[in-house]
Amino acid sequence: MAEIVLRDLGDDGYHTPTIKLHSLDKIHLHNYYASIFATAMRGKWAQLAYLGLYSGAGRARIEDTGEIVETTALGALRVAHPFTKYIFVDHDPLCIEALHGRVEALSGEYDVELIQADVAQAVPDILGAMPRFTRGRGLLSFCFIDPFSAALDFNVIRELASRYRMDFLILLMLGQDVRMNFRQYSEDPADERIGRLIDHTEWREEWRRRGLRRKDLIPFVLERFDAAMTRLGYQEARREESHPIRIAGKRVFLYSLLLYSKDPLAKKFWKAARFGVDPQFGLPL
Repeated sequence: MAEIVLRDLGDDGYHTPTIKLHSLDKIHLHNYYASIFATAMRGKWAQLAYLGLYSGAGRARIEDTGEIVETTALGALRVAHPFTKYIFVDHDPLCIEALHGRVEALSGEYDVELIQADVAQAVPDILGAMPRFTRGRGLLSFCFIDPFSAALDFNVIRELASRYRMDFLILLMLGQDVRMNFRQYSEDPADERIGRLIDHTEWREEWRRRGLRRKDLIPFVLERFDAAMTRLGYQEARREESHPIRIAGKRVFLYSLLLYSKDPLAKKFWKAARFGVDPQFGLPL
């Protein structure tokens, strides 16, 4: 991972969860893409909405260093050309309370809606908070989904995608959850976590029919998740376009970030964002 210069923000008195050093890669990549998206689409649409699912508290303490940094929710608010509407969803009341206080402390005016609810149950509240729009170039949305596990219900994505022109940046917890707990998920027919994630209730039957092995696990989940997104009309996310996050300084794979859009231009934005956080290309963070 590239060397990242941190500015310790100090303790502001609000709830501050702990994160690992590798999370900085995710934060920088998200912030870079959100900035590219908002700047490029500014003026082309009447409204730009940002939706953060599993939003967190806006700040976190890095376990490895003790330093406090801003996370993706506040990063989305600090883009050069802000979105016209922000919606943040988190089930933890401490995170929502902390994010509220931190948003209030920002200079400038932002249209922000905070929803304290389980993401799988939050769609009605999200729909109520989204801006009203007319057809055509009325509303374009960007949704960042950042779960702490593979317990992501694909129905949430389906519901939002069916109603709005919305791009998705999605974190899939493939190494830290899916691979680590695969025996439980594969052997317990009552466990629906993988089926809900990839929108494929018969995935165990397909796994056995194809004679797949543990080494095939991550490619299989990526393949089936991608198939679910393409059924919604999104462009295929090729495996080389996924961004793997690994433990800082090691090769241990944790999770992937994938970008989905119906517009080919988004792939160019995603490539620019990925190059911007990858030190091998020599571009700035």
